Amino acid sequence: MQLLNKIPCLDKGYVALVDSMNGTGKFQVLRDDFAGTPIARLEKLTQATLLFRCPTWIQLRLSLFPLTIVGAPSHPVEAYLPNAGEIGSPDRVVNESIADDMERTTAALLMNPKSYKADGCDSFMAHVMSPMSVYTTVLVSGTLPQWREFIAQGNMPTPIEAYRLAVKQIIDVEWPHGKN
Repeated sequence: MQLLNKIPCLDKGYVALVDSMNGTGKFQVLRDDFAGTPIARLEKLTQATLLFRCPTWIQLRLSLFPLTIVGAPSHPVEAYLPNAGEIGSPDRVVNESIADDMERTTAALLMNPKSYKADGCDSFMAHVMSPMSVYTTVLVSGTLPQWREFIAQGNMPTPIEAYRLAVKQIIDVEWPHGKN
């Protein structure tokens, strides 16, 4: 999957189109051949499979929608680390201090599961202690209406918005007839 057109998100993440069914020109042919059929019915015949490399909390957000999610091995183990500009306090020095603290805390949290396993802890139990900011790789598939439901969410925190906008960009290219 090295040849995918990856849309970067956050510091180490991305969204990429793996495959689509009845996208772009094919959908227009269906509309022409089945004139009179409501577009909403034809849109149920579409499918897009996207590859996400995202923090675990983005995967959890995706699971709130009627999408099919398949996990994939994700190596190396990395976590999202917000930079000072993403912290959001009005004081630059405080932002830098918080970002530095988050980086050190996350490094310690990533080290704990490895240490637990080395001490004989069950792999699953050690993994449970991993932070929510750990990147995961997932394949996510859905119809155009299902992806639109994901795209339609509003008032998202900036990190989630980055993934929402990447998905929107892909869907708008595949099905330009119904941009949101």
